[in-house]
Amino acid sequence: MPESEYEVELFRKQGFTRQTCGKCGKAFWSLGHHETCGEAPCQEYDFIGSPPFKKKLTYRAMREDFLSFLEQNGHARVKRYPIVARWRDDVFFVQASVYPFQPWVISRQASPPANPLAISQPCVRFIDIDNVGKTGQHFTLFEMMAHHAFNFPDHPIYWKDHTVELCQLFLTERLGVDPAIVRYKESWWEGGGNSGPCLEVVFGGAEAATLVFMQNRDVNGHRVPMDTTVVDTGYGLERLTWLSQGTTSAYEAVFGDALAYLKRATGAKRVDDRVLRETRSAS
Repeated sequence: MPESEYEVELFRKQGFTRQTCGKCGKAFWSLGHHETCGEAPCQEYDFIGSPPFKKKLTYRAMREDFLSFLEQNGHARVKRYPIVARWRDDVFFVQASVYPFQPWVISRQASPPANPLAISQPCVRFIDIDNVGKTGQHFTLFEMMAHHAFNFPDHPIYWKDHTVELCQLFLTERLGVDPAIVRYKESWWEGGGNSGPCLEVVFGGAEAATLVFMQNRDVNGHRVPMDTTVVDTGYGLERLTWLSQGTTSAYEAVFGDALAYLKRATGAKRVDDRVLRETRSAS
């Protein structure tokens, strides 16, 4: 994709530069100068024991921080949808927050519950099951926090500029992340018969969010521009909770109380954090 597909007003206004990862070769945008794109395996986790946020948040507190931030920025909070995708015949389970709106809202056969909206949607994925437990960050069942905007031809809401602006504000002003460490990596997304350019939001070795700009639909193997373009974001609730706490894995951050109980029940009261940190960094 051309550079212009990814350059947004925030990058121009604040002086972001387009850089290239010295390991994977992918392009990314950042205020700081970085040798890599910031995501493992190009960069090891550097937030374990040293979280980049101004405060440590629990699972529930992170969800509430995200949703309330978006409510304060003009989004309506909507209830989560069932995890079984009964309205679609091509999948069994919801795998992303946009699934409840594919295809009926995107095709304009149904109205969205709000526009723009904020949601924290339970999802299930089995494609990463081999990584669960190894990387310290993969889950089979997880929540995807998101804000969506449906830009109908007669009623545009917002597109790339405001999407990136909201992301940067949430990370830096609400969560206290150093603006210079955040990297927006150029990529491409496809799913559910739709596609478009996206920016993967990366820092500390982990991908915290993905900002998708859905602008095509698949017609007999060809990409056709959509009449209704969709802002399709995904913020990992478990991932962000982990980043805020800086524990040796996301499992300690999300299931801390349960793991503490299991350690007591099994007699494994002491775990060598050094070994866990080295294992996570090598994953």
